[in-house]
Amino acid sequence: MNSRERFLAALKGEKPDQTPLAHIAALTTVELQNITGCCMPEVHHNPEKLVKLLAANYEILGFDAVTFIINYFNEPAALGCQMKWGNKRELPMYTSHPWVKEEDAVIPEDLLDRKPISTYLEAIRIAKRDYGNQVAVLGKVMGPFSMAQVMYGVENTMMGTITEPDKIRHFIDTATDTLIKCANAQFEAGIDALAIGEGGAGGNMLSPQMHEKFLLKPHKRMIKEINGPTIMHICGDITPRLDLLTEIGLTCFNFDWAIRPKTMKEISKGKFKIMGNINTTDLLRAKPEEIEREVIENLQADVDIISPGCAVSPECPNINFQAMAKAIRNWSKRNV
Repeated sequence: MNSRERFLAALKGEKPDQTPLAHIAALTTVELQNITGCCMPEVHHNPEKLVKLLAANYEILGFDAVTFIINYFNEPAALGCQMKWGNKRELPMYTSHPWVKEEDAVIPEDLLDRKPISTYLEAIRIAKRDYGNQVAVLGKVMGPFSMAQVMYGVENTMMGTITEPDKIRHFIDTATDTLIKCANAQFEAGIDALAIGEGGAGGNMLSPQMHEKFLLKPHKRMIKEINGPTIMHICGDITPRLDLLTEIGLTCFNFDWAIRPKTMKEISKGKFKIMGNINTTDLLRAKPEEIEREVIENLQADVDIISPGCAVSPECPNINFQAMAKAIRNWSKRNV
């Protein structure tokens, strides 16, 4: 099997030749930027350089599936969020909240032609053309609750779930429609699967009751209307809410390092595939031997796809990501 075949087999519940290595959250390193000569922030606006940089995750680090988008705030940026685009060591971040009134939350007819959405769509087309037969090409969008937080403000959104719930539902619904449109455009451009980053609904943000009240229906509708496999990520320990994920039609869940692999496997078995969950702080600060130990813990728990547990710092050393691929290869050889 090549990398793409390996990843898609695992995603479908088939038996790959070895457990695939993938990432869905932001992942590039300062080292890779220096090696490729393709650096942030320029790559966020240059599809050719974006693809060259992220293809190094496959060519140099050994990933079987690569998300050919770094920035998670593309849709808000296209809708008027002011952005700080970062640098080699800093990922992009929004700096404004364009939605204030309900009537501010509208989807423009030219959404897909607006930058940076048009930029990432072109990057996906290039990645599919140049690498699509070798490596799984992944895309990503925000989750609707996370997008509402960006567009309206985190504190406003959280307080609004209590003081103005209809307004928050309107923002979530508009975000859902926006993200469905962008997701399907990515599938048309050639992605094999789509990541949904719902970090704003993390373990410390919503109770199971609030999650069910505000997110169950939007998540279910979003996944139903997206034309391909979906992989959702929610930060933190959300084990009290995992039963809600079984109701939305999810293909796979990228679980955080705060959840033990064995626990995640037991809860998800027969309901959706799982990928995880290497500690991102360890990827930054630990030795390769510790990374290999965490990979083995996931392999022993029969996790379907190995991945970082969340977005990673660009300061992470390449050797720690290469240790992930090395541990998988060694495990496969010993367990043939």
